[in-house]
Amino acid sequence: MSTSIAECARLLAQQGVRHHVDAEQEVIRVVLVTHRYRNRRDEKLAVIGLEAPDHGRRVRLCLRRAFETGGDPATLCLAACRLAADTPLVSAEFDADFDDLRLVVETAVEDGALGPLQLASMIDRLVDAAEVWSVALGTACPAQRGRGAA
Repeated sequence: MSTSIAECARLLAQQGVRHHVDAEQEVIRVVLVTHRYRNRRDEKLAVIGLEAPDHGRRVRLCLRRAFETGGDPATLCLAACRLAADTPLVSAEFDADFDDLRLVVETAVEDGALGPLQLASMIDRLVDAAEVWSVALGTACPAQRGRGAA
């Protein structure tokens, strides 16, 4: 069995999660307010992309450009990979062409159907990782770094 973007949108609506379906790019965007995590625009927002690749056989949630890589992306990527090793279901990916360190949670949709609680759990896991990793990586508040505040 597989799933579709339309089915994922229905599950998000069922859970009361605000989202936007981009049918042309076949992605759903979910924007969530965060407590500590700040995106690269210095906003307390996580913008998550939800896709159903492989003809809906997988569901993939991705927080693109999750952290500023700064002058040493290799060190940040290594630290993110170490955090991913200690964080079940969450992985870190780096695309050097776009200076993009992203957090990813994905699951296979094989014999069953993706449930609303499973999808909500995936979103929670991704946002929780962004919150914790931002502190661990020292990126919780990039605007304050230059002012000497922690």
